[in-house]
Amino acid sequence: MYPPAHHVEQDLEKCFRVIEAFRFATLISRTEYDVVVTHVPLILDRQRGKYGTLVGHMDRQNPHASYLADGRAFAIFHGPNAYISPNVYASSQLPTWNSVSVHVRGAITTIESTDALRDSIIKMTELLETGSDPYVLANDDSRMVSWLHLIVGFEIEIDDIIGRFKLSQDKSDEDMLLARDHLVKQSAHNQNEILDALLDTGNK
Repeated sequence: MYPPAHHVEQDLEKCFRVIEAFRFATLISRTEYDVVVTHVPLILDRQRGKYGTLVGHMDRQNPHASYLADGRAFAIFHGPNAYISPNVYASSQLPTWNSVSVHVRGAITTIESTDALRDSIIKMTELLETGSDPYVLANDDSRMVSWLHLIVGFEIEIDDIIGRFKLSQDKSDEDMLLARDHLVKQSAHNQNEILDALLDTGNK
């Protein structure tokens, strides 16, 4: 069996937690001859559909947009991942790579109503805003009204969802917690390092 059973997570709540924590997904659709891939934020509506419904939008000029209506889609939500050295563990182990992801399949349809598309963007903004003074996107904001015709909204009704959590579950409790702590530290370090490099902040 691949992946091994101890790396497969079918607990819906745990999968939902990953989707809601790491909303920037990889969306994949089949074309006549190949596949198209777009990285896009997706918002989960837990109340709609057997396993929930994902809501998103993309630029109408994106070639992917023409494959969103009445088809199938595959989305991957990527959580933390990192190399785990044998030095991390208390016991003798081999090198490995730990990771968290959730794979979702479902029927995809476009949002035809301009009002519904506008409302979905407002709701997405509400969910993503944080802090004591969150930004509020008004439904009559003229900038958004003029922008709506440039994007395509879509929904994916989930009919298959599976977590792939490779977190040293086959090791002892001590080793699993050591790997967990390393994954947290390494993920944060890698993010800081690459952002500094991309923004050249390390030279300022």
